[in-house]
Amino acid sequence: MGLDYCGVVAGFAYFANHHVPSLIKIQSVYDCGGVMSEEAKRTIVMPGAQFREQLKEEMIAGTFKALLLFDIDELRRVNVQAGFEVGDKILALAERFFEGKGWKGFRTGGDEFGVIITTSGPGFNSEAFHGEIVKFLTDNVGFKVRISGGGLQHPGADYGIFPEMDDLMVSTAHQLLIKAKHLGRNRVVWLPHDSVESTELMALTVRFYKELARVNASVGRQMEMESRIDFLTGLYNRRGFEDLFHTMIQVSQRHMRPMALLYMDSDSLKTTNDTRGHDAGDQFIRTIASILKEVVRGSDFISRWAGDEFAVIVEPASDEQALALGERIRVAVEEGTDGTLSIGIFCGIPDSTEAAVTAADQALYRAKEKGKNRVELATG
Repeated sequence: MGLDYCGVVAGFAYFANHHVPSLIKIQSVYDCGGVMSEEAKRTIVMPGAQFREQLKEEMIAGTFKALLLFDIDELRRVNVQAGFEVGDKILALAERFFEGKGWKGFRTGGDEFGVIITTSGPGFNSEAFHGEIVKFLTDNVGFKVRISGGGLQHPGADYGIFPEMDDLMVSTAHQLLIKAKHLGRNRVVWLPHDSVESTELMALTVRFYKELARVNASVGRQMEMESRIDFLTGLYNRRGFEDLFHTMIQVSQRHMRPMALLYMDSDSLKTTNDTRGHDAGDQFIRTIASILKEVVRGSDFISRWAGDEFAVIVEPASDEQALALGERIRVAVEEGTDGTLSIGIFCGIPDSTEAAVTAADQALYRAKEKGKNRVELATG
């Protein structure tokens, strides 16, 4: 039974000299045996980047459904026996076939084509596709034309599809095309639909899913990390701060060891943005972040809380140590930038994240009320 898909966007890829994971090695298999007309050679120039970009766009948009690579069987024999003009006609007819279906079809090199199947656009059925294109080519050239292909379906809801997977997806589809030729040509092999047909296909399927799981784990970890990092300063953002602060509070409570939270806010970012522009404001924020990295110990934790607000966690710390650090930060910002900071400090063993942040915020408010550019310690 064929595989039904909701739409197709065809693209093209140039595989020569393109890096792919060592797990699945791309091989160059063209029936033309390296013998190509000038028309065929011209189709190899430049399309790879566009195909990859299209594939990545579908992955990002969440519309990727499957990938199909196919080529014309025994094109070399056609070129030798009937002439390059006939071979070129077959290639041009294949492109016309895509156009007639409302798909965009392009050669990936020589006699090979690539198709990106998506969740929107004209319908697509794998079994019908093979029969229809073979009939179309045969009817228009007057003799039997055969094609072989390899297709790769979306692996399912348990796996994410990320742009970083384009090498894996394309190289696997190319290996399936090769397997189709080994199994007798004139057919399309789909993964995982046809995996049980041979031990080689099953082994390829297993390797693909292992690599897919590895990439998912790697990308997942990277995305998880990026969700906790502030892109402007490279510091942890509020989410990253709250995750770590919660853990540090538990340690402080368990060992009865006081810690300090320094909560600080720029006194002058709005003025900088209004008078010099937001680019200058961004640079001011980056400079404050750099100063904090220089002044604060490497074992302490720095976060850009939001906007022009920063937080520093120091553990262990006494009132005197926290106040001294706050003063060093205040002076360094005043001397190293065109602006100033006000700082509120909580020091002790916090009952919760909310309690510590509230106390530090109230101290910061008092620092602002008393004229800004100063350090205040939470009381009570």
